[in-house]
Amino acid sequence: MLRAASDDSGSTKGAITCEELKRFKLPMPPRAEQDEPLRRVQAETRGLDTASSRLEREIELLREYRTRLVADVVTGKLDVREAAARLPNEAESADTTRVNEVLTEGETPVDEIMETDMEGAEA
Repeated sequence: MLRAASDDSGSTKGAITCEELKRFKLPMPPRAEQDEPLRRVQAETRGLDTASSRLEREIELLREYRTRLVADVVTGKLDVREAAARLPNEAESADTTRVNEVLTEGETPVDEIMETDMEGAEA
């Protein structure tokens, strides 16, 4: 049908104009039927959207925490020389169990230090 309409124009190049395309009728399902696939996809991905939002917030908080930790080390509020001296050398770095032992061995957990600092800042 479209080809016949373009050939009727008398041109050597078969073409159809936008104006002619506007006149063609296309069968369309009712709006509710068009929206149904969208509703199903939204329902199926709602859990993923929630998880994604939570992860983005957690990443944001971890970045803030890292910034605060670096600032505390740089300003001397947190002394890491002793912990750094006990870190394994590069050959041992694949042993994550050892790293975890070094970081938890008799030291005040970093989150407690952060809480103490935050309480002092509020006073």
